Amino acid sequence: MPPAPAVRGGNTVYLSGQIALGSDGKLVGEGDLAAQAHQCFANIRAILQRAGGKMTDIVKLTTYFACELTENVTAEYWDVRQQHFGAYKPASTGVQVDALIYPNVLIEIEAIAVLPDHFK
Repeated sequence: MPPAPAVRGGNTVYLSGQIALGSDGKLVGEGDLAAQAHQCFANIRAILQRAGGKMTDIVKLTTYFACELTENVTAEYWDVRQQHFGAYKPASTGVQVDALIYPNVLIEIEAIAVLPDHFK
């Protein structure tokens, strides 16, 4: 049974790790870290919008990489991330892991967001 996409506690929204699944439930960007990262962030944005939030409400990201973290991979990820956050920089952790839930998934991103008080 898949986890809830997010759980809200007061003003805080805890998002489950998002992988690059499109609306059809299929993996987007097999073998392409940038495409998968874009889809992860699109999924995060959609979940936050349903909760009444936006990307700049995110206070913490944890990114799991199921690929070798070379300088190129890191630069590619930072570029994608900047496209979704602009100048905003939430606290972050990046971890290289051996594998994620599906063999072709290269990246999983979880987030914690704190919504403005008017969303209580």
